[in-house]
Amino acid sequence: LDEKTSAVPGKWQTSRTPYLQEIMDAFTHPAIEEIIFCKASQIGGTEAILNILAYIVAQDPSPTLLVYPTLDLAEFASSNRIQPMVTLIPETAERYSGKDSKTLELQFAGMYLALSGANSPASLSSRPIRYLLLDEVDKYPANAGKEADLISLARERTKTFHNKKIVMTSTPTLQTGAIWQAFESADERRYFYVPCPHCGSLQILKMANIRWPKDVKDPAEAKDKAYYVCDVCQEVIRDHHKQDMLQKGRWISDKTSGRVSLRVAFHLSSIYSPWLTFG
Repeated sequence: LDEKTSAVPGKWQTSRTPYLQEIMDAFTHPAIEEIIFCKASQIGGTEAILNILAYIVAQDPSPTLLVYPTLDLAEFASSNRIQPMVTLIPETAERYSGKDSKTLELQFAGMYLALSGANSPASLSSRPIRYLLLDEVDKYPANAGKEADLISLARERTKTFHNKKIVMTSTPTLQTGAIWQAFESADERRYFYVPCPHCGSLQILKMANIRWPKDVKDPAEAKDKAYYVCDVCQEVIRDHHKQDMLQKGRWISDKTSGRVSLRVAFHLSSIYSPWLTFG
């Protein structure tokens, strides 16, 4: 993480956001072909994609396409997030060929990274890719001009690779949006359960359990005094409890069948963010 874009520059520490561990590990699972991350903002989803990208470059180089909602965002991410990252990590820096790279096409030993905007179907081109990373898909235009939707066009690029991987992330907008549709149609859905610091009961954090004193009428004061109530024992959970709860949390699947899941979806709300209070 570089100083220009990160509030905590330096080496990435998954312990800060332990819920990202299983999502990133899913990328290396041989049976999983597609990862869907339906997430809130301020959760670390973008960093998870960048970590996966760094893994590809350093450990398993193959042609990769990373799609943002617009070309402007793709250019910004390349210049301010991706290029600084790959030059700061020794294992990726030694594979990076800056002189042969352009803003939207970075060259590495054994692979290239193409960056595209969902508002520009032409930027996808017809190049084959093994890895497809789709960021903030609910901000993509509804269709790519007269062509099929952007996500379908991007998927076409992976057809020639039997060991392809697709990662799709977004903050959801509507039930008809791309990320929620992908989430509901996945082979399995995983939710992050954390233990109550008082009774130990595992539970999903939800908005209905955020409370504040009944006599408080001022929104700013309510935000300052807000707390969480355990689903089981009804004890008060404070902000200082959250990090320990995250460390002890685990993903639990809704899957009931024994068959292998090709498409695995994860769901996480902003209540889990270590950077946000319950208020």
